[in-house]
Amino acid sequence: MEHGARQDTTRVIAVGFICLGTLFILSLTTNIIQGINNYRLQTEQKVAVTPMLYGAPFAVSQNQADASYIEQLGLSFIALRLNVTPETVDAQHQQLLRYVLPASQNNLKIQLAEDAKRIKENNVNATFYMTFIRAYPAENRVDIRGELKTWIGDSKPYSEIKSYVLQFNRVEGVSWLSRFGEIKSEKD
Repeated sequence: MEHGARQDTTRVIAVGFICLGTLFILSLTTNIIQGINNYRLQTEQKVAVTPMLYGAPFAVSQNQADASYIEQLGLSFIALRLNVTPETVDAQHQQLLRYVLPASQNNLKIQLAEDAKRIKENNVNATFYMTFIRAYPAENRVDIRGELKTWIGDSKPYSEIKSYVLQFNRVEGVSWLSRFGEIKSEKD
């Protein structure tokens, strides 16, 4: 009889350890899931923002923004760079550089300085009229195509179809412009 009671006690203890082990694994799994959810809530929580002069809200988080926000940023930066006169070019390019990722500023500074020099020397006025825009929120990129009208002095405007790509880096809730490039046409 003693032998049977000892086996029953061992079985009860084994079942108890199995139950405690199962509870431990479930508790550990729940804590890991909660930790992941807390991290996501802290970094990916979207905030609705409605800026002045725009009727629809944007959804932005710490490391991602929606398509309409990226489109509006792109259009703002296009306007700062391309809608220029000899009197406004320096101020607008300086404003644009405030939003450029610091690691990307050197190349763009040189390019903007060359553009400003040509604009002032030749008395150039330019205006960009957007005809197509497409945002890629997963890549933080926007492609913009439109007509660039350029006046040199008092001449008639010269029209040209241009395409640009703007790449953004979202760091700690701030969208930085990391690339402002022209897409060459396939005809060239």
